Amino acid sequence: MAEVKIAIMMLVHKNEHQTQRLINHLSQDFDVFVHIEKRSKLNIVERENVFIYKKYRTYWGSFNIILATQHLMKKSFKKGYDRYILISGQDLPIKSNEEIKTFFQNNNNEYLDIGKIPRNGWPNMGRLTTYNPDKIYRGVKVNMIQNFLFKVLRKTARIISVLKPRKLNYDFHGGSQWTNYTHGCVEKILAYSRSNKKYISRYKWTNCADEIFYQTIIATMDGLTIENNYLRYIDWQSGPEYPKTLRTEDYEKVMDSNALFARKFDEEIDENIIEKIYKKLL
Repeated sequence: MAEVKIAIMMLVHKNEHQTQRLINHLSQDFDVFVHIEKRSKLNIVERENVFIYKKYRTYWGSFNIILATQHLMKKSFKKGYDRYILISGQDLPIKSNEEIKTFFQNNNNEYLDIGKIPRNGWPNMGRLTTYNPDKIYRGVKVNMIQNFLFKVLRKTARIISVLKPRKLNYDFHGGSQWTNYTHGCVEKILAYSRSNKKYISRYKWTNCADEIFYQTIIATMDGLTIENNYLRYIDWQSGPEYPKTLRTEDYEKVMDSNALFARKFDEEIDENIIEKIYKKLL
């Protein structure tokens, strides 16, 4: 039986030590394709099975997140894998590499969070009918001129949205951007993207379009077996952040989960839980 070949696609922007440690751990058994946010000063070194790209400014909720993800898909697809897993630099595996491989061995299901919009717990259709500025300066220091111009742009977009709401010309589906695709699914996504340029451009003014873009494509596809499970432990309930930055107090709940990965972690907030998880995995 041939061993399952897995590509890890990773979007990163902060915490160099944490990111490098994650890459080192996963690259022992998987090929890792990393997109570093273009403004980031992270210094991650490429090696035999770790491929580094720094192409887009991936502002929070921006269209460029889709472009960065597409870039990783295209690069990894050329090499050909059985499974393509998208994570961030603030994720951690909570199962060993061997357990992850075993889970996906002879497994042709697509694992993602997907539901038709509107759906419970999600913003209403306003996200799709309004125009939203692509660059949202959340957690980013900007000068007074940038801040003023952004406010003008946002107000203008709101006025245009009232005068001429965007058409709902698809059955839109949404869910978490963190996904686990088969080779066949990625092939279909890339083919759809190549032949439907208007579909891509439709998302340029859509807030957090990365949570809608792929789910909507996949909902149109035949021949896929979809498990509505993205295999992630994420705490959207507890706060103080949403999702919560996981801390040592969360360790038992995280490790008792049936998920393969958990998010999110930050070594500057709680490094101890990161240490405990790696110790358990090793």
